[in-house]
Amino acid sequence: MNKFILLFVLLIIACSDKKKSDSDVNKFKVSTLNGYVEDEIINIKKLDSSSAEIFDSWNLILIISSKFNSFNKDIIDHKSVINSIKQDLEKITIDNIPPLFNRPEIIGRLRVLKTFVYKIDSYNLNYENIETYKSDLKLMFSSYDALISKMNSINYN
Repeated sequence: MNKFILLFVLLIIACSDKKKSDSDVNKFKVSTLNGYVEDEIINIKKLDSSSAEIFDSWNLILIISSKFNSFNKDIIDHKSVINSIKQDLEKITIDNIPPLFNRPEIIGRLRVLKTFVYKIDSYNLNYENIETYKSDLKLMFSSYDALISKMNSINYN
């Protein structure tokens, strides 16, 4: 009888350890940014330094730009940077965009950027959505580059 109880206890312990190790295997581990996008995607466009005095009038875009420029391929906590960018984007409204930048082509690109930043920030990463997440990250960086390219190309004279 004691052998039966001992065998039963050992069986329960063995089964509980197996369940624990199976759940550890299925746990999603967040990777570095390089695990989600290629290096060339992370080479982000910068605001034109020759027009720095023009961009100085829009402090929020300078803050967002510096956060985008802080991304590097080895950063693991990229979701917190994206959340911070989201919080800054929430502060931008049509009423507080400086007149020089209050143009349809800038506002449109800004809305696209907001869409992808908000979407990326909402992800709860897991194995089921990782491919969509990778695609949306690329689109977020592309939309940021499109906004900066347009801002750099406009003649503000």
